[in-house]
Amino acid sequence: MAKQDQELAKKYFNSGIEKSKNGEVDLAIEDYTKSIELKPDYAEACYYRGGSWLRLGEREKTRSDIETARQMKMDIIVASDEIRQKYDRAWKILGIM
Repeated sequence: MAKQDQELAKKYFNSGIEKSKNGEVDLAIEDYTKSIELKPDYAEACYYRGGSWLRLGEREKTRSDIETARQMKMDIIVASDEIRQKYDRAWKILGIM
């Protein structure tokens, strides 16, 4: 992968984080997806996109992205803990818990 692609992937990733913080979840997903297209082994981008899918209630897409991140050697302990916390918050917001 060209260095330029790596830098652009990081820019899209960072943009996705900012958009997510601002509540622009759909736009964040677009940026994470562009980042992954440029760097297919970008575990963090897969993980964060999974978190964005969760915010939209897309459970299967969430699971797929989190599993992909895990398979790419992302620290599963950190990933599992963070996703559990996100699920707990989501279920409470939805009134399921």
